[in-house]
Amino acid sequence: MSIFAILQISYAETGFRKYAGEFMAIDVSARAQALGGAFSALSGDVYATFYNPAGLTQIQSTQIAFTHTQQFISSINYDYLGFAKPISDNKVIGFSVIRLGVDNIQDSRAAAILGSDGELLNIDFSKVDQFNSADYVFFVSLGTQVSQRFAWGLNMKLVRRDLADHNANGLGFDAGMRYTLNDRVKLSAMFRNITSTLIAWDTGEKELVSPTLRFGTSYYLPLPGLSSYLIPTVDVVMQTQGATNLATGGSDMISGAFGGELMMKETLALRGGFDELQRLNFGVGIRIPKISVDYSFTNYEDELGNAHRIGLMVDFGD
Repeated sequence: MSIFAILQISYAETGFRKYAGEFMAIDVSARAQALGGAFSALSGDVYATFYNPAGLTQIQSTQIAFTHTQQFISSINYDYLGFAKPISDNKVIGFSVIRLGVDNIQDSRAAAILGSDGELLNIDFSKVDQFNSADYVFFVSLGTQVSQRFAWGLNMKLVRRDLADHNANGLGFDAGMRYTLNDRVKLSAMFRNITSTLIAWDTGEKELVSPTLRFGTSYYLPLPGLSSYLIPTVDVVMQTQGATNLATGGSDMISGAFGGELMMKETLALRGGFDELQRLNFGVGIRIPKISVDYSFTNYEDELGNAHRIGLMVDFGD
């Protein structure tokens, strides 16, 4: 079972689950993770399908990207695949999918040999079965450039959750905006799950993902003497329903993340940042013509271990 499925807690009266959408909040970009997730204003490539669909408008040609994350213990995998393409002078469409899954989980419930008072005496290993747990989110995204400074975007996302013999389906929407204040400053707003995302299980149980509002800003600081530039970036996150954010321990309605990227000669990037739990993240990136490769590392400092994320993006422009 995924770590988030294990940690879900039910509302006693409403029948909805808290933390239901945590698997949809994990960073999909190694670059973004290295910046602590402070990426809503900076996102301007295919990964904008996740971070802020308004950022898709910065794309000039077709892009594809893949990211793999070894999340927590080695058996939990998190993957992202994205595609984006301009369809007119001011519109870009994107498609992407994320998967968080654990395969071949041992199920010994039918193999237990119990005593007369219900105590476990032994296990019949011939009856041990296996099952999979997987969460999927499919995004259809559109970014529109309204003016030279202002862009907006929308996501429609389809949610699918599979756990052994049971499954759930859901539908949600995101909206994002991006404003270029000047050549150096960008501002953004990202409204996730704007109508709340309802996920319904075949058992009749329901999960509700509440809206989250994210404000971001980034600043471009050229370093001409070094043929480099520095970009500090900040995100402020507001939960619309208290105690529903597992990332902040379920207690903070307002949290923040910030990071910085040093790009040297448009080839090598060094990144670092603090996420919403104030954990230190860091990473590197390499750009060569048409290809970007990024890596990030997060140390969770507990039994969950470390998270390594590596991503590849290809731009098919001239």
